[in-house]
Amino acid sequence: MKTVFRNSILFIGLVTIMTMLSSCYKEKETTAVITVLDAANAPVPGAEVKLYYKYASDSLGTDLRLDKTATTDASGKANFNYTDEFKSGQAGLSVLDIEVDGAILGIIKIEEEQQNEETVNIP
Repeated sequence: MKTVFRNSILFIGLVTIMTMLSSCYKEKETTAVITVLDAANAPVPGAEVKLYYKYASDSLGTDLRLDKTATTDASGKANFNYTDEFKSGQAGLSVLDIEVDGAILGIIKIEEEQQNEETVNIP
């Protein structure tokens, strides 16, 4: 009888541990990809792309956690990773300005655990 009871407890414990391990939440990456095109819709390699959040009041400056800069690759794409700034359960991350070589060309809404993409054209 003791053996049956002990084996039952071990089996229930094993099933519980396996269930807990298989149902662990796995966070996905929160990324942004900005594609920079010229007036002829050709990719622009080597452009400096900056994503940032600027407060409405200049006295507050910018949110440095979200301020990131990257250079476009041969296909005109600049990649940004905001996974560390995302908090589980957060609804949306931010709407950021897109600056290319010093000119503000648009905005991008960063959604949590997604690859967020935006295309901008330089004049």
